[in-house]
Amino acid sequence: MLRFNRDNLTLYIMFAIFLTLNICLWTQTHKLRPVWGNVPPATSDRATLMMNMGDSQLAYRRNGMMLQNLGNEGGDSTPLKDYNFELLRGWFMLQDRLDPVSNFMPYLTAYYFGATQNPRDQLGPVIDYLEVQGQRSELDKWRWLAEAVFLARYKKSDMPRALDLANKLAALPNVPLWAKAMPAFVLRADGDKEGAYTIMMGILSSSSHSLSPYEIRLLRDNICNQTLTPAEAAKNELCINVK
Repeated sequence: MLRFNRDNLTLYIMFAIFLTLNICLWTQTHKLRPVWGNVPPATSDRATLMMNMGDSQLAYRRNGMMLQNLGNEGGDSTPLKDYNFELLRGWFMLQDRLDPVSNFMPYLTAYYFGATQNPRDQLGPVIDYLEVQGQRSELDKWRWLAEAVFLARYKKSDMPRALDLANKLAALPNVPLWAKAMPAFVLRADGDKEGAYTIMMGILSSSSHSLSPYEIRLLRDNICNQTLTPAEAAKNELCINVK
């Protein structure tokens, strides 16, 4: 047989009060969902290092994981088109200062944030960051400049910007032939076949001694079969023996 003393009665009363408060709270809040506040402003270099015990590599990796998972919290998934890309620019450049050599952030920027559903309005910060990365002297960094050309030309449809980036890419040392010819490809896509022809002929005349037979053949094919019209190619000495 249950017996209630004063202490037990107090506990039961407190339990009933807390249960009632919990039910009241649930009825008012069970329909509420967390609201994402969009991209936070980038922290300063000093604050970033202070929060990561002065370890720039730890900061770089923590920031990268945070950026990779932005907007995917609380059971919701936010599309990239809803991100504030101007605030993302600050994070991109902070990451560049923390580690200018690593390719983790360029990969994330180019292939994740570069896939936004609103490329014409949002890709500017992505392209600007890849331009900075692509002009560094480390091995193969030039490929990020090539990716910037691709995004500007095919995703953002900004041909002047694509041409500017292509010229910077072509001016870099030790890049492959297709990168040297990138300005010509952009000009041809923009309808300036004469300009494209001039650039490719310039490469042939100035670098033919250092090009492999395959590379020479590739340039001739681009000139004769893609840049010149059939009538123009039939009169061009370079194209007469191209099959």
